[in-house]
Amino acid sequence: MRIKLFYGFVVCGLWFVVSDCAQIVTPSGGPKDTAPPRVVKYIPDSGAVNVKSQTFTFVFDEYIQLKDLHSQLLISPPVEKLPEIKLKGKTLSLKFSDTLKKNTTYAMNFGNAIADITEGNALDNFQYVFSTGNFLDSLSLSGTVQHAFDQKTEGGILVMLYDNLKDSVPYKQLPVYFTKTKSNGTYQINNIRPGTYKAFALKEKNGNYLYDAPDENIAFCDTILRIYKNSKLDFFLFKEEAIELILKKFYVADAGRINFVFSRAIDNISVMPVSPTAKQKVFFKEMYPAKDTVSYWYKHEKNDDTIRLQLSVNESIFDTIEFCGGCVIKKTRGREAGENKLAVKLNTSKDNLFDYNQGIQLIFNHPIKNANTNGIVLQLVQKKVNFTEAYFTDSIRRSFVCKYPLVQNSSYKLFIPPATFTDIFGLTNDTIQIDFKTQEENYYGMFKLNLNFKLQKEMMILQLLDEKDNVLQTELTGAIKTKEYSLLHPGKYKLKIIYDRNGNEKWTTGNYLKKIQPEKVFYYPGIITIRSNWDMELDWKVE
Repeated sequence: MRIKLFYGFVVCGLWFVVSDCAQIVTPSGGPKDTAPPRVVKYIPDSGAVNVKSQTFTFVFDEYIQLKDLHSQLLISPPVEKLPEIKLKGKTLSLKFSDTLKKNTTYAMNFGNAIADITEGNALDNFQYVFSTGNFLDSLSLSGTVQHAFDQKTEGGILVMLYDNLKDSVPYKQLPVYFTKTKSNGTYQINNIRPGTYKAFALKEKNGNYLYDAPDENIAFCDTILRIYKNSKLDFFLFKEEAIELILKKFYVADAGRINFVFSRAIDNISVMPVSPTAKQKVFFKEMYPAKDTVSYWYKHEKNDDTIRLQLSVNESIFDTIEFCGGCVIKKTRGREAGENKLAVKLNTSKDNLFDYNQGIQLIFNHPIKNANTNGIVLQLVQKKVNFTEAYFTDSIRRSFVCKYPLVQNSSYKLFIPPATFTDIFGLTNDTIQIDFKTQEENYYGMFKLNLNFKLQKEMMILQLLDEKDNVLQTELTGAIKTKEYSLLHPGKYKLKIIYDRNGNEKWTTGNYLKKIQPEKVFYYPGIITIRSNWDMELDWKVE
């Protein structure tokens, strides 16, 4: 009995021990893994010379995963076919089907495609270099790539070197060396052989490393680049103006308005009706600022038949199009946009203080045919004031400005009677009555700008921009100029100068085959901060 009882106690004790050990508990844990994978073995070794192998193996210290390796892997010089990629556990292998060139230094850049399998920590810009010859080429080229018009940068822009010095190389050949920019626009090409090269930057669209699409951006070095030591070179990207004029599309943008979009800017376009219904209409042309889009307004009927128009450019017949004259593709609250109403937007409102240094502006949704402005009344308290100027600001008469030297910190009443304005469709405005108040003078700030130009032979375009790069003021300036900016809202501003090389009063893009660089653009270094009731003076030497 005692023996049985003893064994019973033993069994129970063992059960409690086993039961306690079998409980699942949360591990105490440790610091989170933030380290990327590390290569512990290369086959062949990194930096090896006289390499004959077509297969390259990398063994890591932990299990890895690949993220979009086919698009991130850059091999310089480029190969016709990407290598076959195999991943097994901690081992990555690349096998080339093409025979590698003799006496050539190759660089493989994996971008951020290699990461550990647990936390996804990426091995940043992992690069592997080897040579099929007796030594590794060691020279480098570095610099920045910026968009020429606004000096903005982006990642993924190709920078390419060619040992073929013909002008046709970016159209027909793959580069011998290349890399891609980081997000800040910087780049560096390593392991370059000493020699002479043509250098390009390219924002491509189709991933074939060729300049062969009309919407691709290019930059080029003016001269043959001689690399016999580590060198620096900056690029300025531009999009060439289309050579061939093409009507890209046309569409009914609103009731009584059709838009034509061209492949490049045009100076002289006209339309001629060639259908019976169109011949009864009058067409009003409205050119967009970039001059690659033009609108034609016409008096429409809801059930218009198909309208055929003949387009002429520079007085030569260009194309014939047809469209449904009464069709509208844009809707507003279930009603055809622009139909049965002349809408007006003003730059004044009851809720916002008005800049007393500017005119009162009316923007219409349709071109205005007739305007009887005698009935417009502006009152300061109980006193009626007369406008010093009242005029349309555009040829198609959709923007109307009334100017009067308004008084700061004062209340005004604006009254525009009905039927003051009549549009091309015979529609008139409703009564407009707005109370508004002008801003106080000490709300604004100002600064004085002293300019000094190194290149005095060229015309300069000086622009004041807001922090979103919207152009607020533009003026042409000579070699040395003093400019005062007054009544500025508190905020952040930029200054921009365009060297107007051809004197057309706007920025002009470049052309590679004609060896024309885009016009130079300069920004004042830093942001200009304007505060209320604050004056300052800036000196800017532009070189």
